[in-house]
Amino acid sequence: MQAICISGNIYVILVDMQKRFSQKREDIRQYLNDTRGAVSAAAIQSALPHIDLTTVYRNLDQFVAEGDVKKITLGGEALFEYQPHPHHHAVCDECHEVIHFTAPDEKIKQLLGISDFVTNNFEITVHGLCRHHVVRE
Repeated sequence: MQAICISGNIYVILVDMQKRFSQKREDIRQYLNDTRGAVSAAAIQSALPHIDLTTVYRNLDQFVAEGDVKKITLGGEALFEYQPHPHHHAVCDECHEVIHFTAPDEKIKQLLGISDFVTNNFEITVHGLCRHHVVRE
């Protein structure tokens, strides 16, 4: 499958005819496209009650395999996020606010002391307290 991005929306061209069009699949894709941040499969199913949870999971797994969606585990829960640009996450341990940030891969490799290591990708999640929960002295 080939996907192109126009004005922040994913438009899919079904190149491989073995994959048939599914309205439910496109509804899930559109929901992820329209949602800011990561969401659980249960939240997607709740927002799209005409789609059962098994179908949601099956499609999410396919989106992840295709690279359209990133699977993130935060607080032991699998969340799914459309990521037009790779980024990392900082999570508040009190309110679970998620802050998105970017960092150059080469700088990360240098800081970690693995500059001779060939990386496929980075998935960094930092845990701590957001500005609302930091105790000020």
